[in-house]
Amino acid sequence: MTKTNDEYDVIVVGAGAAGLAAAAHLGRNGKSVCILEARDRIGGRILSVRPRGAAMPLELGAEFIHGESPAIFEQLRLAGDLAIDAAQTRYRVPQPGHMKRSEDLFETMKERLQSIPKPRADLPFAEFLEKNQKRLSPTVRAFATMLVEGFDAADPKRASAIEILKEWGGGSAADAPTFRPQRGYGALMDSLAGSLDPAKSCVQLECAVNEVRWRKGEVIVGFTRHGEPGSVRAAQAIITLPLSVMQLPALAPGSVLFTPALPKKQVPLSRLLMGPVVKLVLCFSRPFWAELDDGMHRDVAFFHAQGAPFPTFWTTLPVRAPVLTAWTGGPNAARLGMRGTDEVLRPALASVAEIFGKRRDYRRMLEAVYWHDWQSDPYSCGAYSYSGVGGGPARRQLAKSVAQTLFFAGEALDEEESSSVGGALNTGQRAAKELLQG
Repeated sequence: MTKTNDEYDVIVVGAGAAGLAAAAHLGRNGKSVCILEARDRIGGRILSVRPRGAAMPLELGAEFIHGESPAIFEQLRLAGDLAIDAAQTRYRVPQPGHMKRSEDLFETMKERLQSIPKPRADLPFAEFLEKNQKRLSPTVRAFATMLVEGFDAADPKRASAIEILKEWGGGSAADAPTFRPQRGYGALMDSLAGSLDPAKSCVQLECAVNEVRWRKGEVIVGFTRHGEPGSVRAAQAIITLPLSVMQLPALAPGSVLFTPALPKKQVPLSRLLMGPVVKLVLCFSRPFWAELDDGMHRDVAFFHAQGAPFPTFWTTLPVRAPVLTAWTGGPNAARLGMRGTDEVLRPALASVAEIFGKRRDYRRMLEAVYWHDWQSDPYSCGAYSYSGVGGGPARRQLAKSVAQTLFFAGEALDEEESSSVGGALNTGQRAAKELLQG
């Protein structure tokens, strides 16, 4: 049986943004840390690639900074990087080949929703829209549904109306200022990992954790590496497993067994859901969208087409490159997930034609396509979390430590910036601080 160094103070399970942030904070405060990561790389649901000749990194996972996230902006400062404005000009396509600016519809939707009394009892967002159909036009209801499915990667029939309405009024809402890390999220993760003290910290890749045995003041984490079992021992552990992995039934493939079990986590786990996303990065021979209508759409950042298989596309602005990202989330992404590249590319190109017209041969213009199937990835089983009905307090309940021995972090546990890299960084730092204060 493989064993890592037994002298570490803390085990961190997962080398994504939350795990790396926790380990970095612990290291700065004198703790030795062993990070166990199932993948052969750091970053978790951050996956940056940079093909030869590309003007910028291509993000197959997390890409944007929604609002002025303090945690991300501080980490960018430490990394010597910048947040670049991804632009906010948005167009929607109410019918194929016809475009209208969508900012006015965003504002109309928010004004209409704010005029409606907030529900006293939680209910599915789809039901909330149905109950208020006299106050909300069909266009607004359709646009709100598209946003819930796309921005939140949520099923409107399961998503919490109260939590969606609260989120849309916050600083990381869909119409908040949108930024990108200039050097990409991958470089930001490299910077975080590089800040770890090699004398006190280690990152063990390809260690798929399968068991956490614990008692107050002691944790033994079992894992498999290259088919061989191993374990590491410490006084405390920070668990940053994705929500969907925490939700797996005991003994299911990829599940992590906690011994003793954590019964107080089961109710909050049942009230949060993992949203599916299919995201394709399409590299074309030229930026044809910038040539339409005498260049009128040259500075458009986002294109929305309600009802299309991929209803959202975005450009690389402010960097100009012949790259479009196709995005679909929620139920439609669930239907498209776990398919081959050709099977998801066909509806993506059909959506391109619906937005930009059918006169061009888009497949012939396509030079490369990049994507990662997060649904079938056993270490993520989805893209990011959202609240189900009654899920308001669930994130806070999941984040509670157990016996000052097990601590928890990850985007699903953050109440301010959930479903984002900012949320992951927040919770990693919070868990580390809580551990140190004990």
